[in-house]
Amino acid sequence: MKLAVAVEVNKHPAERHNYKIWYLEIGPNGKVQGMGVKTKEEIIQDLFENYQKTGETNWRCFKKDREESEPIEITDFIAMNAFENTHFGNLPTLSEFQKTLDSLEANLELRSIA
Repeated sequence: MKLAVAVEVNKHPAERHNYKIWYLEIGPNGKVQGMGVKTKEEIIQDLFENYQKTGETNWRCFKKDREESEPIEITDFIAMNAFENTHFGNLPTLSEFQKTLDSLEANLELRSIA
């Protein structure tokens, strides 16, 4: 399973729709196995491929001010808001997620390198 945890918005106003999603890969035992960054297009492709294979989504999202994650469905990509779906528009920004990590004393820093 993949858990979307933060959104990194392009700083150029004309490119705000080209955002990146930071996510955690969660293993069958419920533990974090890895961390990654994907573009919106890569996530949509992954969603469709997994849905065709298994009939369900392999992505979840942890929205701001929520205590539980929820599935990201293919139909979410037809809703309209700043990030074109209801999930990514409610994700914490990269800096907001870093504050959460800091408060957990996780000793982990997330920074964009490109």
